[in-house]
Amino acid sequence: MANLATPGRWLRHKKNGTIYPWNPHLVENAAVEEVPEELAFPERFLPVTQKGRKARVDLGTDEVSVATAAKPARATPAALAADARKGLK
Repeated sequence: MANLATPGRWLRHKKNGTIYPWNPHLVENAAVEEVPEELAFPERFLPVTQKGRKARVDLGTDEVSVATAAKPARATPAALAADARKGLK
């Protein structure tokens, strides 16, 4: 299938906002409009001065708390069997 798209030209569906590459067959459809690349892909054209948002939650980890935290004992098959026998008595 031949690619009839023209680089740098984009079409946007008026109702659902889907972006399509420019195509002469789609241009004839009344439900699509031609838009520049800046509107089709705004994430590619972010201003340099725009900064990300700061986190509202402190995501840091207290290393002392992690080191002193009790680690759960690993259940062995023998320990599981003993617990099962205690439950049957």
